[in-house]
Amino acid sequence: MAKPDLVELEIEGMTCTACARRVEKSLNKLDGVTAYVDFATEKAHLQLSNPVALDVLSGAVVSAGYQVGSDKSETSKLKPRLIVGAVSASLAVLFAMVPGFQFENSQYLVWALATAVVGYVAWPFHAAAIKNLRHFDATMDTLVSLGSTVAYVYSVFLILAGDHHTYFETAAVVPSVVLLGRYIEVKARKSATDSVRALLSAIPDRATVEIDGNRQEISTAELKKKMIVLVAAGQAIPADGKLLSAAATIDASTLTGESLPQEISTGDQVTAGATNLQGEIRLEVTAPAASSRLARIADMVREATAEKTKLASLTDSISKVFVPLVILTAILTYIIWSLLGDQETAFQAAISVIVIACPCALGIAVPMSLVVATGVGTKRAVVIRNPDALRSLARTKMVFFDKTGTLTDGNLAIVRSVGLGGVSAEQMLEKAAAVSAGSSHPVSKAIAAVTSQLAVTNVSETAGQGISGLVEGISVRVEKPGTYENQLELDQALAAAGPNTLVVVAWEGWAHGLIELSDQLRPHAKQAVADLQTAGFSPVLVSGDNPGRVAEIAGQLGIKQYFGSITPEGKLEMLGQHTDPVAMVGDGINDVAALAKAEVGIAMGSGAYAAQAASTITILDDDPRAIPFALRLGKKTYRNIIENLVWAFGYNIVLIPVAALGLLNPILAGVAMAFSSVSVVANSLRLKLGSN
Repeated sequence: MAKPDLVELEIEGMTCTACARRVEKSLNKLDGVTAYVDFATEKAHLQLSNPVALDVLSGAVVSAGYQVGSDKSETSKLKPRLIVGAVSASLAVLFAMVPGFQFENSQYLVWALATAVVGYVAWPFHAAAIKNLRHFDATMDTLVSLGSTVAYVYSVFLILAGDHHTYFETAAVVPSVVLLGRYIEVKARKSATDSVRALLSAIPDRATVEIDGNRQEISTAELKKKMIVLVAAGQAIPADGKLLSAAATIDASTLTGESLPQEISTGDQVTAGATNLQGEIRLEVTAPAASSRLARIADMVREATAEKTKLASLTDSISKVFVPLVILTAILTYIIWSLLGDQETAFQAAISVIVIACPCALGIAVPMSLVVATGVGTKRAVVIRNPDALRSLARTKMVFFDKTGTLTDGNLAIVRSVGLGGVSAEQMLEKAAAVSAGSSHPVSKAIAAVTSQLAVTNVSETAGQGISGLVEGISVRVEKPGTYENQLELDQALAAAGPNTLVVVAWEGWAHGLIELSDQLRPHAKQAVADLQTAGFSPVLVSGDNPGRVAEIAGQLGIKQYFGSITPEGKLEMLGQHTDPVAMVGDGINDVAALAKAEVGIAMGSGAYAAQAASTITILDDDPRAIPFALRLGKKTYRNIIENLVWAFGYNIVLIPVAALGLLNPILAGVAMAFSSVSVVANSLRLKLGSN
């Protein structure tokens, strides 16, 4: 059986998970098509068992009421409407409700402002409502469209009848504030796509290959297995491959989390996205970019982020019941009062039901909390990027930490130096610094930070071995530990060393010094871990670094659970073993899949952009103390959102029957709706209290 063709389509116009289901159902009706529509990334993933023309696929999407996407992003489409809505709605409220700004016939200006909102700003809601009607469905879009339209039309009727008590401001405010929520939601969903793009950007677009002894530059996408690739010093590796050169030094820290460069030799595997540090190397391609380890991590990110729409779809789920009930209640209200012979009350009560049910408070319930929380967080350099994951914070107890660049600064530094063979540590370091000054190797750069006035010549660097040079006529070598005349003395020094990077400084056959290098704990890292433990969280350290170094860092921080030599896939597997929500803190590409998979992902601001794009929360200034603060703020924010949602719906549940009984006229209904919105705003502002 032939392997099915895989096709991806960008889908425009989806506003909820129900939209995705409609598109999926329409595509699956086509012969030979198996479709899955991902609302999070706004893509349709298709398996075609037989050829299907693109226009046929597009036709199925259009028949469902949507379009195959263009290059223009949904956020760019929403932004002009959001601006018009913000200006028009604000002015409408100002001229309609603030006495100092009212003037003779100001209601006509409010009418014009409301017309701009209802006709232009609210069009996405009207379009969605029409689609819902065609499919005998109803979402919050239906209620937004209905509420704003009814308030507008009824206001036009009143103003033409000479009544100046209109509801144009209601018609303007409702779609504008809900559109703000829509914009924030779309921005959050787009982070999934952004993270994948950033992840794959680590792979270069072009590669140099060797064909019949000749060099040729081709697109990375053209690379195939068995091709010979040449990678210059400082360049990123374009594909997974096997090293053909004698030795190489690569920086795979963004992929593995290992803080030190890797010394590899002939036959060792290298990964696409890693950087070659020294000299040109030759590779044999074992997996092209599209099927590389980095690409597989990107696939993990897609899968993980596709699940993050629960909070965004909450109102849609409720709307499936709420909206039809509101409409039915309004119709029954009109019928019952008409049968009672009170036509005026029938019309006003029905209008009041719809006005009181307008989701103004509901529309700002989520974005208002986020706006306030963002302001509070910004003062501590904490940015909450995705509201969906906040729902998990209430049950989160375990926090997984990457080590390098998260709890440590990721930069090598000398932590201990010992002089041997009758030479002082200062003399040894000065010679070592002079030799290391011209190297770009991270170990050499750390040693070269020591001040040295000594002249050096004949510097020679060997990948995987070390560096040497003539200092005052003496050949000085900075290298991995080997065999020397004073081996016993060196062995004693090695035995006393910690689980760090060890370098020997030697000349004339003697080891004259031992240097220990390591990355250091970030300031306040220990306090951050202690604060988490006090707050009831259990920290776990997971790192690609060597187990000895991981154990040492864990001991310094008071972390009882720790694991070393953990790959990105391993981190993902560890997270999957926990049924309760977990948080993940990281900074590099190696952490991206785990950050996306974790219910709460926290990225350090100095880390990879892909890590920040895949995360829920970003710590801009890299201060670890912001992590427990962010978790506390996240919990408070989610609790605040739930309070807002409960209030918004509870208010409707209580007052809709009151309106139906004719006890609220449309004016009072509008005032009550406004009060509900003000209450949501006031409750959201409580996040500022006690946030530290």
